[in-house]
Amino acid sequence: MNKRKWVENTILGIIVLNMFVMAFVFLIPRMQFIANHWGWESEALMESSGAMDTPNQYSETYKVANQVRKIVTKDSTVFMLADKWGFKLNRSVVIQRLYPRKVYFAGDSEAKKVFSDVSKNSNSYVVFNEHGDHGLCFKQSVKYLEAERTRICRTGK
Repeated sequence: MNKRKWVENTILGIIVLNMFVMAFVFLIPRMQFIANHWGWESEALMESSGAMDTPNQYSETYKVANQVRKIVTKDSTVFMLADKWGFKLNRSVVIQRLYPRKVYFAGDSEAKKVFSDVSKNSNSYVVFNEHGDHGLCFKQSVKYLEAERTRICRTGK
C-alpha cells in the first residue's frame, strides 16, 4: 500500500511540474504578447517580432510586402528582384500579402518572358535592394521603402 502512494505522488508531482513548465514557457509569453499588442491592426502584428516562444521569422518580409501593397494597385504586376542580390524574402509571405496582384521573382523561368512583355506597361513595378535596378526604372520613379535597403519603382512610361 505504501508503494502505491509513493508512485501516485510521483506521477502527480510530474504532472504539476509539467503544468508549471508549460505555463512559464508557453502560456505566459503568449499572454504577455496578447496583452501588449491588444487592438493592433493585422499589418502591425505581422510586422512585430512575435511572442518570446514563437518569434516571427518573416517580420522583414511582411514589412516589405505591406509597404509594396500600399503603393501598387490590385491589377499590377510586381517583380521581386531582391532574391537575386542576397536580400531574401519569403515567397509565400509575399504572394499572400500581394494577392491578387501578379508577383514574379528573379530567377523564375517565366519571369523573364513576362517582364519583357509587361515592362512597357505602366502598371508594372520592380522591387529591389541597393544592388538592384540596373536601368529598369526611371530615376524619378524610384521610391525608398521604410524597410531597410529596399526600393520600388514603376517600369515603362
